[in-house]
Amino acid sequence: MSVASSVALSQAPATRLAAAAGNGRLRLLFVVILVTSLSAVALSVVSYAKPVGNGDGLPDYAAIAGMRGYVWGFFLVAGVQLIVGACAAALAAWLLVPTRGARWANVGGSLVWLGAAIYGVGIGGWATIYYFGTAPGALDPATAARFIDHVNDDTARMLAVPIGGALLVSLGSMVLAVALWRARTVPRWVPVVGILTAITGIVIPPDTVAGIIAEAASSATTIALGWYAWRRSITS
Repeated sequence: MSVASSVALSQAPATRLAAAAGNGRLRLLFVVILVTSLSAVALSVVSYAKPVGNGDGLPDYAAIAGMRGYVWGFFLVAGVQLIVGACAAALAAWLLVPTRGARWANVGGSLVWLGAAIYGVGIGGWATIYYFGTAPGALDPATAARFIDHVNDDTARMLAVPIGGALLVSLGSMVLAVALWRARTVPRWVPVVGILTAITGIVIPPDTVAGIIAEAASSATTIALGWYAWRRSITS
């Protein structure tokens, strides 16, 4: 047996182990995307079935006080779901664009990751203010109501951070869709639906039937990204 053959044989198990490790990590990425995507649809259904307030603006004290624990928990889960889900989906899309369209993927992924971080900061502060501002032992109802109204009236500080983060996520998702279109590593419907759902996610309220349908379409696209990223590692 030649030296070259011996080296080739010794490298083969290491190569298989590296490939198996890579496949395992991408399988985990797909599972994360699957769970967060399905939970996004579930949150949309929950927000439709049990809305906070009357839907004509930010909820007031009366709407929050009786369900303050639910409001805090919903915001917490929604924040974690978007941060983890959006970042995982952006990673899958980035992996699917190794060469052609890579610059678009770098910009799109960066926008999604930055937007997810900003959104998390905003919705965390939102949930905290609502929870402690309506605590029965802290303020009397009249004072608490004035406090919540004061907070809601400051739209720039209350909404600019979470909405700005969500807009960056949507913009980054559209840039990633362009990258995927150029890379041609997924079926054409994936980037097309990705752009459409990024737009509808901005203009359609999530606590409506149309919002649930849009969220389901967005989740299907995200799951497809995770699936193709995983399958690509297996077949390559």
